[in-house]
Amino acid sequence: MPRVVKEGDYSARRNEILDVARQLIYTKGYEQMSIQDILDALKISKGAFYHYFESKQHLLDGLIERMMDEVDQVVRPIVENKELSAIEKLRCYFDAGGRWKVTQKAFMLDLLRVWRTDANALMREKQEAAAMKHVAPVLTEIIKQGIVEGVFSTKYPEQFGSMLIGLAQGFQDSVADLLLADIPPPDALERLEAAIGAYSESLERILGAPAGSLPLADIGTLKEWLAVQSSASVP
Repeated sequence: MPRVVKEGDYSARRNEILDVARQLIYTKGYEQMSIQDILDALKISKGAFYHYFESKQHLLDGLIERMMDEVDQVVRPIVENKELSAIEKLRCYFDAGGRWKVTQKAFMLDLLRVWRTDANALMREKQEAAAMKHVAPVLTEIIKQGIVEGVFSTKYPEQFGSMLIGLAQGFQDSVADLLLADIPPPDALERLEAAIGAYSESLERILGAPAGSLPLADIGTLKEWLAVQSSASVP
């Protein structure tokens, strides 16, 4: 007779496994993480693990699904806020996406460093594909609102929802390259300012938005992160 598990208990246990898997991904990488690592951390049997996930690939899918749920919990209230203009909504979206835990800067930089290794290449690829599927339609809603408000003039709102994600990802990669350099270049701050200017201007031009209305990041915040990395590089 199959074991009966209450829905609440099932969800809680499944989330425990996902929590441990995410921690292991951030400490050693998805490719290096094994199912045995999870079993050892939680003191559970293989049978217990396979009751919730059919394979490591299925576990990855569960992690991505939960990450998208977390993103939706942040983005959806922004989109549904009728008091915000389209430009305000996009600015809120960028702010939410760039809001790192400023009280744990050094730790967060270590996590970012592991996230960008080859060991997490598949994880990153899955996450980006999921963002295109789940987040792009939400951004399209904002763009369409901006067209109605007369602040955006693009003819291709459906396509630009996906393009915006790619543009933002390119910007984040440029910033990460500078923040994670073993020894930040002497002109790192100028490069950060240039990246913000170039990507923000590209976004505004494609959308037909007013110049200076859609900054992708705050240079003051990035300057703080750069200071943490610079101090960590001092022997």
